[in-house]
Amino acid sequence: MAIITISELGDGLGQEVARKVSQRLGFILVDSTLIISKLGIPHKIDVENDTEPLFQEKILPRLIKKLIIEQALENNVVVLNLGGEILFRNLPGALHVKIHHSFDRKKETKLIKHRKRSYLSFIKKLYAKKKIVGSFYDLQIKIENMDADFAVDMILKAVETRGIMAKAGVTWRGIEKLKASLNELGLYTRLNSEKVKKLGIPSFAHPSEKDFVRVLEFYRIKWEYEPRSFPIEWDKDGKVIEEFTPDFYLPDLDTYIELTTLKQKLVTKKNRKLRKLRELYPNVNIKIFYGRDYKKLLQRFGR
Repeated sequence: MAIITISELGDGLGQEVARKVSQRLGFILVDSTLIISKLGIPHKIDVENDTEPLFQEKILPRLIKKLIIEQALENNVVVLNLGGEILFRNLPGALHVKIHHSFDRKKETKLIKHRKRSYLSFIKKLYAKKKIVGSFYDLQIKIENMDADFAVDMILKAVETRGIMAKAGVTWRGIEKLKASLNELGLYTRLNSEKVKKLGIPSFAHPSEKDFVRVLEFYRIKWEYEPRSFPIEWDKDGKVIEEFTPDFYLPDLDTYIELTTLKQKLVTKKNRKLRKLRELYPNVNIKIFYGRDYKKLLQRFGR
């Protein structure tokens, strides 16, 4: 689930930028046009005020947010002017973009001012936010002379640089926020285990793994939870009958981490698997934290 959110409240150039970005990346464009079509509302612009019907209609905020999230669950998306920078803030695989225009604020037309007021009113209704500050955005672009292609190139470069397509930088805070949004909208329970894993939402087997993640994030270390299983034993027909799945992989360090706070009997079994893995995969770096090591680590953080 890769997400790009674009906010542009000027003369509508954001629509062109979002369309081109979605086409270049093969993403789905999620904007007010798509949402109102899903809701079955006639798409008629208020000619005098050029106001989207989504901003006019008395639609339950919960329903709009649910439609946005549903699209993001199924596709890679570009979300335009729907407050995606709030809804998907701090989530893995997300890039939040704000487009500014170079014209003088004092020369803003009544139409542009009206659009901004309508949008901010919409955001307040949807997310209970009176304003959106600069810290919500990863990239802010100031464009001149209606140069949409410049903005598109900047966004594509940011997508590449930040590893958005690879969903790099999973964070516990982001995962918790996504779970909360899904639960609130009644979507989380409808996801099967494959979709949950695809979204990067780990189901930790033990509370110690949650604490370990917090330590990793304190040091800003990227992590993946159980990304790979290593076959370590096969039957006579070559079918895998035993695997070893390390708890974490740290991509920047190219190292797997296994935590064990188990009873000695179970630790012995895990050590046997670890020896097999090292024999079969000598180039794989793996470190095991035993109970005593793990307790010392947490003590340093007052846990």
